[in-house]
Amino acid sequence: MNKVDKIRFTLFYGEAPEATYYGYMELNQEGHMIALYNSHGEEIDMYGGHEFVKVQTLGKFDNDDRDNFYSLLESDGVG
Repeated sequence: MNKVDKIRFTLFYGEAPEATYYGYMELNQEGHMIALYNSHGEEIDMYGGHEFVKVQTLGKFDNDDRDNFYSLLESDGVG
């Protein structure tokens, strides 16, 4: 089961955001980050000079069924 955490960016592409900016982090079964998403749920470059802090865990989902992943993002207001 993969996990989705809501994050707050302190640096976004190497720049401090002008306002509070949230995104999402996907972690695999071992707890390693495998993807980053912006506040609209669009995947972004993991190595783009980002720094962030975890805000909360939205939930877990089966990687074979991505509908659950999108449902977690929708529950947080994305989409």
